Amino acid sequence: MFARLRNAHLRRPWVAILVLSVALTAAISTWLLLDDPDPSLRELPRHNSFHGASEFVVGENRFPFALASVEGEPLVNAHISVSFYYLQDSEWQYRFRRNAEYREVEGVTPHLHDDGSLHKHLDVRGQYLATVNFQSPGIWQARFTLNTGGESGSTVGDLAFNVLPEPIAPGVGQPAPPTYNLTLRDVSTINEIETRDPPDDMHHLSVVQALELQKPFVVVWSAPMFCTSAICGPVLDAAVRLQDKFGERVNFIHIEPWDLKTARTEGRLAPIPEFTEWGLTTEPWVFIVNAQGLVHARFEGLVTDEELEQAVTAVLLETT
Repeated sequence: MFARLRNAHLRRPWVAILVLSVALTAAISTWLLLDDPDPSLRELPRHNSFHGASEFVVGENRFPFALASVEGEPLVNAHISVSFYYLQDSEWQYRFRRNAEYREVEGVTPHLHDDGSLHKHLDVRGQYLATVNFQSPGIWQARFTLNTGGESGSTVGDLAFNVLPEPIAPGVGQPAPPTYNLTLRDVSTINEIETRDPPDDMHHLSVVQALELQKPFVVVWSAPMFCTSAICGPVLDAAVRLQDKFGERVNFIHIEPWDLKTARTEGRLAPIPEFTEWGLTTEPWVFIVNAQGLVHARFEGLVTDEELEQAVTAVLLETT
């Protein structure tokens, strides 16, 4: 059963989008190798690049990504700059360049083995992050320049991606969807709505109730045990540390995106209605919502303690 569960994410729509993105990247990269006279672009990549998020929109974005050697070894703490190109009239047009920083998050992820035993794994997840502003919707491409000390300018595979004119998930400045997610008052035990071990303390309020209180709150979409991205545990742990620091001034809500009974008994991942209501297809996500019920900041994928603390501090300053 759990072997099926581990492969269940392969049926998710966002995986199909990712496969299409990889194919698009390969096709575009081949086009570039044929058309660009720069001999350096004719080298085979020595590192592969991977998206750290799925939704980019016109305006300011976090652009997270990871790099690994062709042998699969993660590349960490490298000096990397990213050049962004926009596809216009069948030609790539250079738009801007940004430097990227490497960031790590620590956490514990519970892992259910085939024999039913539960093991906890210490996870240290890392990614590179650049802050960018996309001016136009459409197809963009990221080209990477890195210096690892002895490999200055070594080649990295390009990343192609789509920029949307408007967000699908709740965007900054938009109202948080007033969902009736289950709370501790709705279930017999916390295990019905929680897979973190030990359970967190973020199941006292629904989003609707948090909106009525007119107080800033944080919504964490994370599935530590049934995570398709393998980074839910560290992100939820970062939110727990944030709650320890700001819990008296900010409310916290953790929602598991998958129907846990179905995941545990049938070995497949079925999204809960609230997950769909928020327009989400990937996990984890973290939303910072202000006292007026508007999204102040949103983070898809891996997010650091520092990023979360800065966003919560800013929303509190906005409130006072």
